[in-house]
Amino acid sequence: MRPLPRVLLVDESAESREVLRTLLERHGATTIEARHAAQAVEMADRLHPDLIVLDADSDRTQAGVATHQLRAAASRNDTPIVILGTIRPLRGQDSAGQMVAKPYHYGPLIRKIEDLLAAA
Repeated sequence: MRPLPRVLLVDESAESREVLRTLLERHGATTIEARHAAQAVEMADRLHPDLIVLDADSDRTQAGVATHQLRAAASRNDTPIVILGTIRPLRGQDSAGQMVAKPYHYGPLIRKIEDLLAAA
């Protein structure tokens, strides 16, 4: 039996994390949660989630340093990352991250997450 995929949710909104956690658990995933991107960097390296979902607004560091560090951790660990935010080019954006524009609908987001987990 294959273990349940683990998804690291990074969002400063407890309500958004709760909704995503509930939806992902209904689709057979477990979640790990961080309120801020800076906190998630250490968690990504230590816990090696199968996928990271980052709300870009959860990065309060100057010039988005924590988002850059989290993307680097995802790349080091070969972990796909979905970034939720307004559509704008991110410095150093590569195939390690997929952008989902805000406002987003949960159905298509969950399908994207499922597709990335299935490909992993």
